[in-house]
Amino acid sequence: MKRILSSLETILLALFIVLSINLSGQDNQGNPLPHFLFPSFKEGLVIMKDGKILSSLLNYNMVEEKMIVELNEAYRYSKNPQLIDTIHLENRVFVPVENTFFEILSSGFVTFFLQNKSNLVSKGNDIGYGIKSRSVGPTQQKRFELSEVTYRGGEVALIDLPTNVEIVRASVFWVRKNSKLEKFSNERQFLKIFPEYKSDLIKYIKNENIKFNSPENVIRLGNYCNEIIKQKM
Repeated sequence: MKRILSSLETILLALFIVLSINLSGQDNQGNPLPHFLFPSFKEGLVIMKDGKILSSLLNYNMVEEKMIVELNEAYRYSKNPQLIDTIHLENRVFVPVENTFFEILSSGFVTFFLQNKSNLVSKGNDIGYGIKSRSVGPTQQKRFELSEVTYRGGEVALIDLPTNVEIVRASVFWVRKNSKLEKFSNERQFLKIFPEYKSDLIKYIKNENIKFNSPENVIRLGNYCNEIIKQKM
């Protein structure tokens, strides 16, 4: 007998585009795939802007920058992220930003985000003098489409990676100040966003040995930034 979908499952179906029954957080040998944020799909909560709370298995594709849900042995990309308030997954919180999801690192008077992102890069052929060619263009990426169904839906899912391709992390830090998003990757860019607190932040960054390639360090920096804003209000 065919099972009747629950109302929560129906909402999930409306939020996510069908991909393929072959999509997985692991390759054919059961190894974790490097372009997913987590090594396997995890139980998470999708909190809607209308207050509904949905529970499902989730993972994040960092190359496509899309949240993926597993439902009834089918895997779907998020197609209506604007209807989602937050996603809670593995003690981390994600919010929709346009068609992607940013991870919240620190919140308060200003909010710090991590854009979990990876690039698909060819390992390259040796072209002499130890130099390798390392480029993958859009035409080459199309080779990794899952299926005809995926193609008709206008989605490209990079699942089983060929041996000559690797995933390179390219994550970006963002801060929302006065309703404006600013990105930064080093101390100079960060201080430009907060010129009014520059001297305090320089001291903190030096004393705490803050590194701008570490989410943990940026969490500490974000918490401190919110503290000094509160103190100086």
